[in-house]
Amino acid sequence: MRKVLTLLAITLLFGACNDSKSLIENEWKVYTSTMEIGDVSTAIVSLNRIIALEKYNGDALDTLAILYLNAGSNNAALKVGKRALNIRESDALIQVQAKANKNLGKYEEALPYFSKLLAKNPEDLELMYEVAFVNINLGKGNEALPLIQKIIAHPNSGSAVMQEYYQNGSQLLPYKAVAFNMLGFMQTQVGQNEDALQSYRTALKIFPKYALAQNNLNVLMSKMEK
Repeated sequence: MRKVLTLLAITLLFGACNDSKSLIENEWKVYTSTMEIGDVSTAIVSLNRIIALEKYNGDALDTLAILYLNAGSNNAALKVGKRALNIRESDALIQVQAKANKNLGKYEEALPYFSKLLAKNPEDLELMYEVAFVNINLGKGNEALPLIQKIIAHPNSGSAVMQEYYQNGSQLLPYKAVAFNMLGFMQTQVGQNEDALQSYRTALKIFPKYALAQNNLNVLMSKMEK
């Protein structure tokens, strides 16, 4: 009798495993099809269902963390990303932690993640910018300055572009222009106003319609006139 019960339990367990596997496969299909049509909300629901069925599913956790970040759900991205990192580490997951913390204004938390990525990719313009930006916001100008100078000297910084958000809009800007604008901001912080004027004007020479640099220049000129 005991042997029969044991075999029955094994059979039921095997059936449950097969059902779970089938459900996960179906949810991946839903995820794929909904992403193809841009239905991110449904794709997120499917990934959460996969994780509910298999809480250590690394592929689902990785993908969900990235989707949350791209959707602007930074707190959710941090939470899921930490779970994913406990299973396996990847540059994509480190970037989730870096960018989500930055987006939330948690610069102290973001810095180690950006720095780790930059150590692996020391010539990456985006990472140089991010580490410099975070350091400036932490009041660590001495840490930011060498990176800004490196961006300016980089052979591709005049042609490679990044998206910078300002007020209610954004612009695609050459990294070199952004770096000169950052340099000007730093120079104003230590009273080097003439140098800052030159930096802002150089940024505008590189990209004449650079809204933030133009605003910074106008504010500084007004201040100096007073």
